[in-house]
Amino acid sequence: MIESIFLVLFFIVAIVEVFAEFKENKKIEYFTKPLLMPLLILFYISGIHLMSNVDWLIVVALIGGCAGDIFLMLENEEKWFLFGMAAFFINQLFYIISFFLSISDITNFISWGYFLLGPAILIMVFTVPRFIKKTEDMKIPVLVYLTAILLMHIATIFRVAEFQGLPFVLVYVGSISFIFSDACIAVNKWAGEFTNARLIIMTTYILAQFYITLGLVLTANF
Repeated sequence: MIESIFLVLFFIVAIVEVFAEFKENKKIEYFTKPLLMPLLILFYISGIHLMSNVDWLIVVALIGGCAGDIFLMLENEEKWFLFGMAAFFINQLFYIISFFLSISDITNFISWGYFLLGPAILIMVFTVPRFIKKTEDMKIPVLVYLTAILLMHIATIFRVAEFQGLPFVLVYVGSISFIFSDACIAVNKWAGEFTNARLIIMTTYILAQFYITLGLVLTANF
């Protein structure tokens, strides 16, 4: 019951946050954006029936996401962008560790699972060449982060060796949405701003973290 309350609160805050991004209203954003991941953490913990099944690596990952959200919304974005990227690197790193540790026998991985890499590869093929040469002194941190988020996505695919159905699909789709959101951030920052960029970036990011978290709740209660 309580998890439903946190979920409703999360979606209310998410809708207001997306509206704030669309209107470029910093005052609302400063209130709503820092609340997103804490509410998702509360939903995750309360949504798992047995506390022994709570994966605290996921909690740390979402805390990293919260820190990244805060850094990227601060004034003087250039100053805080690297800190935001580092925070989201922590987000990806703890997802990677958690996902791989959840697989008890990776030899159960089915070969067709490699085809699931297709959407992420297409996103990167169509976006990375557009901005990577323009990152200049940020190129190495950007490449390190790109490697991390791709490894996170690969980890979600290898989870098919352990989990099937909706718990697997949600985490997988969430990881694709995460890659798409981050690719849009990079394109918008270095290749030139595009229409409704902030709206698209925030919507896909919120859905990414939500799908991953919901998938993990279902996995823990499976």
